[in-house]
Amino acid sequence: MRRPEYGIKGSSRIATAVVCLLLVSIAGFGQAETYPEPTPTPLAAAKAKPSPVVSPSPNPSPSVTPTPEPEADPPPPQVRYFFTDFPPNKTSWKSKYVDLNIAFALLADYTFVGQDAASKSQVGPQASIGDLRAGRFVFYGQFKTKRPIGYFVAADFNEIRTPGQRFFTWLDMYLIFRLWGNARLTVGKQKEPFIYEMVGDAANLPQQERFLNPFFVSRNVGIKYWQNFAKDKLLLQVGVFNDWFLTDFKKSGTQVSGRLSGLPYRSKDGREYLHLAVGLRYNQADDGVMRYRGRPENNKIDYYVDTGSFPAKNAKQISLEALYNRKGFSILAEYTHAEVESKEMHNPGFSGFYTTASYVLSGENRPYDKRVGYARRIIPKSRFGAVELVGRFGYLEMEDTLIKGGRMAKWYGGANWWASRTWKFGIGYGLARLDRFDTIGWTQYFITRIQWIY
Repeated sequence: MRRPEYGIKGSSRIATAVVCLLLVSIAGFGQAETYPEPTPTPLAAAKAKPSPVVSPSPNPSPSVTPTPEPEADPPPPQVRYFFTDFPPNKTSWKSKYVDLNIAFALLADYTFVGQDAASKSQVGPQASIGDLRAGRFVFYGQFKTKRPIGYFVAADFNEIRTPGQRFFTWLDMYLIFRLWGNARLTVGKQKEPFIYEMVGDAANLPQQERFLNPFFVSRNVGIKYWQNFAKDKLLLQVGVFNDWFLTDFKKSGTQVSGRLSGLPYRSKDGREYLHLAVGLRYNQADDGVMRYRGRPENNKIDYYVDTGSFPAKNAKQISLEALYNRKGFSILAEYTHAEVESKEMHNPGFSGFYTTASYVLSGENRPYDKRVGYARRIIPKSRFGAVELVGRFGYLEMEDTLIKGGRMAKWYGGANWWASRTWKFGIGYGLARLDRFDTIGWTQYFITRIQWIY
């Protein structure tokens, strides 16, 4: 007897409806509004007149993928936090020919894990473990040519290096070229424009970790076109990627991804807004083989859902995003589905979704950055910071036709203490239910996080 599925049918109809809603909203975008404009991000540095770029983070605030960028809205009045911040802008320099900004991101976790016997039989015993989630140095700014060229370079500490490997790996490395209007082109190693969790930074999200990892890659090599429309309320991103020179020219597949995000509603003070987006991705198989696998929101735990490697030509993916924020309350939902062309495996389909709700007790909200199409992290107004409560449910479906990769449901509840503009401390409890190998196993975990972004 087939188990109930959480997947959503009719993805193309939903995508069409979302696109229509975004485009219809343009009528409202034409109305004059007086919002404070966001501080330029590193990705927008190339389109600005020569001037120093400041502040952090995909995304990049730590692109954790942390990779720092500036906040979306003008900074609040300076607060002397109980948990002291470092003075701002101490690592920014400008000269006649180049602007240089240096940013840092540190995310450190420790996860306590508990399993029942069924879970151990499915994935083996999982140990409680510490993880330097990110140890990152970021260099960004612009070359002051006649038409300024932006640059963005991020190096991440290689925690799992083997003898002979470098201490740091190059996570991001790209140039930003200004085209026409506010259009820009980024060339190099960067993120693909697909899935909110990945387009945004893990350090900005309410929960500690991403969930839809089976459906995206952390970084890829290619060219990405960005342009904002309708007073920055619509953002179109399209890119073509292939990391052949890092792997093998004959075996490496090409990826084409795109994302259209919009802001149908935003209040004048920016404390209430609605974000909607749709993403599409064409993923050509590497050497004729594909694999989808995911963990229960921890980078060191073994993979729980795993299709294993199977013959395939390509996959066509869709993602749908919705984020509503009102003062200290926000709810974020995302769904993604992949249809794989595999004659041998009867063309399987895989899907995943999550819903996250959060509430900041003192009322601060995540500022929305229209230029990049996602919300930034909490900036506390009180000397003692801001406490945020978080709840989330997610589901991954990795079983279809001949593929038996498992089904995982995941619950999470936690709290974040945003102690200052740069420091965050988080704790959370998670419960994962894995249905695989005709067995249902349960895993509990308790995660702690220290985060510093400068």
